[in-house]
Amino acid sequence: MSGATRGAGRRGGRRRAPLTGAGWTVLATALALYALAAVFGYRLLAVCAVGLAVVLVLAVAWIVVGPRVDLTRGVDPDRVSVGEPALGRIDVRNRSRLPSVPFVAVDRVGPDTVELPVGVLPGGAARPVYYPIPTVRRGRVELGPLTVERRDPLGLLRAARRVAAPALLWVHPRVHPAATLPVGVVLDFEARTTANARLGTLTFSSLRDYVPGDDPRRIHWRTTARVGHLVVKEHIDTTEPTTTVLLDNVSLADGVTFEHAVEVAASVYRAVELEGRPVRVHLVHEESVPDAVDSLDLLAAVGVHRDSRSGVLERIQRLPGGGVLVVVTSGDPALLPRLADQRRRFNPVVVVQLTGDRDATPEGMHRRPGMTVISARHAQDAVTRWNHLAGGQSE
Repeated sequence: MSGATRGAGRRGGRRRAPLTGAGWTVLATALALYALAAVFGYRLLAVCAVGLAVVLVLAVAWIVVGPRVDLTRGVDPDRVSVGEPALGRIDVRNRSRLPSVPFVAVDRVGPDTVELPVGVLPGGAARPVYYPIPTVRRGRVELGPLTVERRDPLGLLRAARRVAAPALLWVHPRVHPAATLPVGVVLDFEARTTANARLGTLTFSSLRDYVPGDDPRRIHWRTTARVGHLVVKEHIDTTEPTTTVLLDNVSLADGVTFEHAVEVAASVYRAVELEGRPVRVHLVHEESVPDAVDSLDLLAAVGVHRDSRSGVLERIQRLPGGGVLVVVTSGDPALLPRLADQRRRFNPVVVVQLTGDRDATPEGMHRRPGMTVISARHAQDAVTRWNHLAGGQSE
């Protein structure tokens, strides 16, 4: 759980104008009544104006004493799938030896505002405050900034101070249980390493310090003699095939169909990742997602880009060959014959077509020269047919 702490009673924080709409109304009314009393000599109007002014002064006195508290905001957990519970947590600690005055902690969850009343807190005490965060849609949900507000009982004035930096909640796409396909050939045997290469016994990569349990045959004696302690050779397997998932975020213009496509891509990615095998997700229209650490974060934030040309083939040509190629796209029949040529670079090639409810493309799993085509209207149906393919079954 991540969070940032700022003292609400310290100087510095960004303040907002203290008068609310009701406060401005009372102030304007008091000034108007006093002006009328001065012009026409009505003492009753003057008394009313003074009374309203006294109310404003009392409201100022109510909010001028701010709480001396520290607030830490976090999200638990900070990554969930659609529909899974996520809680925002605010830890409130009273820095004073005296009881704190009541206040309202205000947080923003995406475009929405959440108000959390915090009652009197004994001196030196701490209290957590929880609130649910909606996860009905995938996305990169920004939380914050968190502010502390002090309000008078009549709602005339409101003093606000920012006390914590923004945080993030990643709502990943829904993942359906998926199997993995047998990986095919690898086209690069030049011992070039990649970020997703796994430990193996094929190619020398680097040297590292010896740890108990290492194979003595891997000790590099020349370096050991030079540095004075045991050093072993590290090998990696640069020829292990990679599963490449390409999500078409251009031609899948229908929002509902695109969400199903994202779920299919996430399901395939997660299945391969759980087996510890190399897998990468790419987009036809590449996006830069701030703070993303893996492909599920990327899929949480991906959106549709309107374009007259799909660009699927051009994007595939820029991808490294070898292993499984999974293309998640729309039901465009003109694309399939050209995708079949990719069997020279990938093995196997699987095209998952999300057709949507209004598309006339027949559903099912079809074998074509050089590839397999899965057509489905929904993500669950597509993953079910994918599992049939992985198990060697036919419909």
